[in-house]
Amino acid sequence: MLLDNQRLSALFVLFISSFLCLNDCCAQISPVPTPAVKGSPTDVLAEVADTKLLRADYDKEIEAFKKFANPQAVAQISTIEGKADFLRQLVEVTMFEKKAKIEGLHNSDTYKNEVRTALINSLALNRIRKVVESVQVEESEVKKYYDANKKNFTEPDKYHLFWISTDTKEKADALYKELKAGKSFIEVAKANSIDDSKDNGGDKGFIRLEEVVPEIASALEKLEKDKISEPLNIAEGLYVICKYTEKTTGIIKPLEIVASQIRRELASEKQVQVFKAEIDKLKKAYNYSLDKKVAETLKKEKITEEEQKAVVAKYDGGTITVADLFKDLEQIPAFIRAQVLEGEGLNDFIEQHVAKVLSNFDVEKNFEARSKENPETVTDVSRRVLVKCLFDKILNPITVSEEEIKDYYNQNLASYKRPATMSAHHILVDDEATAKTIAENLKKDPSKFEEVAKESSKCPSGKQGGNLGNFSEGQMVPEFENACKTAEINTIVGPVKTQFGYHIIRVDSRKDASIAKLEEVKNDVRGRVLPAKQQTAFNNYLETLRKEFNVKVYSENL
Repeated sequence: MLLDNQRLSALFVLFISSFLCLNDCCAQISPVPTPAVKGSPTDVLAEVADTKLLRADYDKEIEAFKKFANPQAVAQISTIEGKADFLRQLVEVTMFEKKAKIEGLHNSDTYKNEVRTALINSLALNRIRKVVESVQVEESEVKKYYDANKKNFTEPDKYHLFWISTDTKEKADALYKELKAGKSFIEVAKANSIDDSKDNGGDKGFIRLEEVVPEIASALEKLEKDKISEPLNIAEGLYVICKYTEKTTGIIKPLEIVASQIRRELASEKQVQVFKAEIDKLKKAYNYSLDKKVAETLKKEKITEEEQKAVVAKYDGGTITVADLFKDLEQIPAFIRAQVLEGEGLNDFIEQHVAKVLSNFDVEKNFEARSKENPETVTDVSRRVLVKCLFDKILNPITVSEEEIKDYYNQNLASYKRPATMSAHHILVDDEATAKTIAENLKKDPSKFEEVAKESSKCPSGKQGGNLGNFSEGQMVPEFENACKTAEINTIVGPVKTQFGYHIIRVDSRKDASIAKLEEVKNDVRGRVLPAKQQTAFNNYLETLRKEFNVKVYSENL
């Protein structure tokens, strides 16, 4: 409502999310934040060898992680069970840290390199967070926006709508005469209407004018209460007679009701702007430049190895190539990439990547100073990486043998059943006459299917020549699916009418239901067996550490 440039807001969210993802390797050991509990700071909540975990430690951990918590997590861990689980995780982290130091992992080059990388990510995020969190919204700003945009806070008029629908003008005219002669609207609807509301006598409930097609909206505005409209042709083969029995007049919501909503959105708008300004400063400081022509390469369906080497952007610290951006692009499902990069989408995508690169580079250039400014971040990241190094040492040696893969596959064949699938191209248009003309022309020259789809189809798949890819039973509406089931391969079928319009279809292939061969799903099997083996090894190791450090937990002191 408030943001004229919603792309900037999305960019800001993507930027923050990309940094948070960098710490996923430690997420499973991070206590979930929760409000601090009351009690003496010196209360002993647990003992790990010679280390006592006090309530003060417990509360400090909560505060350190609070900003990453979502409301659901806070609510869950505020329970008695949640508090105990938080303490358990804190004890486990303490054990892992102790063990890692005993084994000297903190002296390894791997540890030192990973700490530096993780610190750069975290310090860059901290810097941006401090900038956006400094944003404040004054009460005067809230009131000013409210006064200037009261129409946005107005509850619209609502009509208690009833209608009768039919598929021909002749039928609609006949029913209209019956209603004008005094027949009950509800009874006529129950006996004749062709939509789902017939059993309720045509009752559609309270609606706003913007929720219905213009023809109905216009009729309701002109109608008097309990009067019926003349038959309205609202679509091909669909006629409606409507009336309303009650109208509620819209009101302006008072400021106190919408103030918090306005404040949140104004704050979001300001945060987006200060975020953009901060990145613009970095661009200027490090002489950033973008080659828009090379950037357009990312829109291509296939990018050659040579094209991937091309430089999209430069800055004092280095370059950003097509290959660098393509790594991010691969995280987006292939079938929607083209849509994501349309219009300003390409620029937004690049800006999200650039924001991360420049922020990290800025921290790297000022690493010592930034580290001294954020000692708690340094301590926290160092601990996380140390524990991760221990996890790697425990879990990385675990492998899955070919025999284990085969045994799991044979015992879980049902998991690898493949439903019958089809692949097809289609062209979607609004009216039957157009569909018939297209179908007739394509039957004469089927080679033009993709070309016609790009020119005429209103389905998003038209941009890909109408290609729907593979789909299984139940994924398409019945009329479309049934046509695909019976059509000859590579022949033109249609028009086929569905709720979306008229389709011209070319079925490319059909595959019967089957069980995937082991070679085809080996990686999936390994992906299921390995985590289970790792979890067992982890649980055993955890139990060994509890004994080694003589762990004692005093949950009752919570």
